Amino acid sequence: MRFKMCLMGIFFALWAAPLASQAFDLAQAEHLFEQHCAVCHGADRGGYIGPALNRDETTLTRAQIAGKILAGAPPTLMPQHPSWRGSLSSADNKILAELIATQPKRRLNWSLAEVRASLQVLVADESMLPSAPRYRIDHIDDLMGVVSRGRHSAGPESKVLFYDGRRHRKVGEVPTGFAPHLLDFHPTEPRWAYVRDDAGWVHKIDLYSMRTVRKVRAGLNGTSLAVSRDGRYVAAGSYVPHTMVILDAATLEPRRLIELRGVDPEGRMVEADAGIITATPFANWFVVALEQAGQVWIIDLDEPDLPIKTVSDVGRHLHDGFLSPDGRHFVVSSYEDHLNAVIDLAEARIVRKIPAGCQPHLGSGAVIRWNERLLGIGTNIGEADCRSYEVTVFDMNSFEVVKRIPVIGPTESPAAHPNAPFVIVDIVGTGPNANKLQSVSR
Repeated sequence: MRFKMCLMGIFFALWAAPLASQAFDLAQAEHLFEQHCAVCHGADRGGYIGPALNRDETTLTRAQIAGKILAGAPPTLMPQHPSWRGSLSSADNKILAELIATQPKRRLNWSLAEVRASLQVLVADESMLPSAPRYRIDHIDDLMGVVSRGRHSAGPESKVLFYDGRRHRKVGEVPTGFAPHLLDFHPTEPRWAYVRDDAGWVHKIDLYSMRTVRKVRAGLNGTSLAVSRDGRYVAAGSYVPHTMVILDAATLEPRRLIELRGVDPEGRMVEADAGIITATPFANWFVVALEQAGQVWIIDLDEPDLPIKTVSDVGRHLHDGFLSPDGRHFVVSSYEDHLNAVIDLAEARIVRKIPAGCQPHLGSGAVIRWNERLLGIGTNIGEADCRSYEVTVFDMNSFEVVKRIPVIGPTESPAAHPNAPFVIVDIVGTGPNANKLQSVSR
């Protein structure tokens, strides 16, 4: 033990001083960060899935940063990185630690021209693709997609796996290069699916041959993705930079770039992440939640200039949301206000704000039928000092709370099926019940 402690002391002593024997190459450091860190920590080093990594937001020394890169952080998404000992040299590790310890958050742009230039056509003639699935399946609607982030959120393990939901067997997989985050299916042409990865790429996937036919980088980081009701457009929202791009669904050519900014509930003009983008069956609209601005935008895709209706003062830190079955009402969570806001999209107004427990996190939400009533299901992910975790059940017509059901830990998303007797919630975090599924009886 003394020998190990001595070695650790020598290691950290060597790291205590800044790089002196070699000039710090900022361009090289930023390239390394983009390769190994940006997909989780933000291309601007301002934080994303993982925390911010810049001089103003880290309290770690260079030595501690270097140790964290190799050892990981077990309670978090960042695992140990033993394979980096082969792909990330000691010198590269030092350069990354120096970058994080000494450099500020970057301000990055990604213009419409850069989006267009990033387009990659992987299958030039789509008419040569198979006319039916190359695997056995009764109906293409039976496909289920599962996103696999991969060990380091990049590489061969980052992919989407597809299963026959009727027979419970894998029928194919499609690599994405970087960690896939969201999957959406084409509403009118069932052979197509779209995937958004955490490096900002949008992938158009042929489900018959299980391959990517085109991809385009709509931003540098971002989770939001939706396909319009008529199947003509794909929308992708970004965290870095604060924009959304509307793409042609067939070609992935960009049609419009929209900056996400608005007046927040405190009256300040702020830039915003795209907390969620969804398409509604109620009309040919995209619905966008501006996370920091506390606004919801309704974009009319049937008008040539794509006009936007704004619903303001929805809540602070808007994130996940879901639609009523008819698509008229949009339920969106407000992290900091601990509520779910209900918006009538037809009238562009807030109908009700539902108390929803400590830091609600709706995921994709769930709606069930119970005794002739439609009920919405909401979950909450909680905070460090959260005293209780619960499922909030509310009426989808009156939006009044029907019941609050305690669960065993923080939850990210409910799931339901019309024929299932239970609603399933996922228990997340680092507590004793993490990684469990809990069934809530109807």
